[in-house]
Amino acid sequence: MYIGQLHLVTDLEDGDRAYPEANVSYEIESIDDSSLNTTVAYVERRGNRLIARGYNGRDYAVSGVDGYELYAVRKPPQR
Repeated sequence: MYIGQLHLVTDLEDGDRAYPEANVSYEIESIDDSSLNTTVAYVERRGNRLIARGYNGRDYAVSGVDGYELYAVRKPPQR
C-alpha cells in the first residue's frame, strides 16, 4: 500500500507498512507548522496509531490528536 492511500488507521493491519509513491516524498511538520527537516521512509501501524519513520531514524505519530502532520512533496521526474 502507498502512503497516499491511507485514510484511516484501520487501512493497515497492525505491523503493516505503507511506502511513498513513485515521484512523491513525504515530510513531517509539527502542529505549530515548524518543519522537522526529515523525509518519511514509511508509515507503519502500531496498535491504534500510525507511525511515520523518518530517514533521520526517529518515529513520529501521524494519527491521533497529538500527531504530527504528514504532507506530500511531488518530485519532478528524472530526465
